[in-house]
Amino acid sequence: MSEFIKIGKNIVTKPQGADYDLIPGKVYDLNWDRWESRPIFSENGDLNLPKKVYELKKDKTFKERVLTCFSKTGAQTTGVMLAGTKGTGKTILAKVLATESNLPIVVVNGEYPAEKLNVFFKEFKTEVCVIFDEIEKNWNTNKMLEFLDGVQATAKKLVIMTCNSLDSVSDYMKDRCSRIRYMRIYRENDNVELISKIVSDFEISNPEVVAQFMITRIKLLSMDNVLTFLNEIKLFDDGENTIDKLNELLEDMNISQKGNMPTKVTDASLYIKALAEIRGISESEAETWIEKNEKGLLESIDSEPELLSSVIDGDDDDDDDEDDEDDDDGTF
Repeated sequence: MSEFIKIGKNIVTKPQGADYDLIPGKVYDLNWDRWESRPIFSENGDLNLPKKVYELKKDKTFKERVLTCFSKTGAQTTGVMLAGTKGTGKTILAKVLATESNLPIVVVNGEYPAEKLNVFFKEFKTEVCVIFDEIEKNWNTNKMLEFLDGVQATAKKLVIMTCNSLDSVSDYMKDRCSRIRYMRIYRENDNVELISKIVSDFEISNPEVVAQFMITRIKLLSMDNVLTFLNEIKLFDDGENTIDKLNELLEDMNISQKGNMPTKVTDASLYIKALAEIRGISESEAETWIEKNEKGLLESIDSEPELLSSVIDGDDDDDDDEDDEDDDDGTF
């Protein structure tokens, strides 16, 4: 048996091992060996997803559109950028999208040189899903353009990228659908519509009060903040989750706050609007629910000027600089 193989004019020692096919749904790590100046490709486990994934309706539509495009078009690269506020669900959607693609999943290490990407991907033709997490922090995106363009023949790939700040991403990626076809921008309050459902799943006392409180008082409704605060409430739930108690719990946690929620409901119309938004129902349905479940409340409300005004009026005077903390709650 020969100990050498010839590739073009080059003769190299024959590597040891067995034939291997990439497995759909399995996760592989792509690292760079700086000593040998070569890729290191290895098996990993599964993507680290929570037991229950909460998705916005627009995320489900977005996901379906991306997967349909990849399967029905002949484009060598289908680029997806998930950008915006930290902790709002970018990494989770990237993982779900990768999982539902039913492709082998390649997670690129942050130390892999952007200019060397084609060194690996031009060596095979198996369709893959490639993930770059926090792309603006880990890669020089100007050096990724050739990889996204597919100038060299490489595997057909679904490329999913996340970032906190689009300002730090190459301008040559923007408005170039051949490089990034789909873009989903996440904002601070995107998760508002999920709060009622999440609170309900936790089976805690006074869920309506808790949901109103969280929307009004928590500055960043990231899934990390939302789930951690609800776990804190459940841990100390004595059957009376009053606003005073919730304020006390929040005060001791590493969660930024906004505004102040009065301990007393002070405006019937604002209360109805807030409840309608939280429960995803019409204002007339919210008023009916209040009359049925909180008899006499509307009649007893004083005509003071504010209740949940920051929620109803969309007040967002947050002008603090965003930092670049890790997105979501985990790694790949």
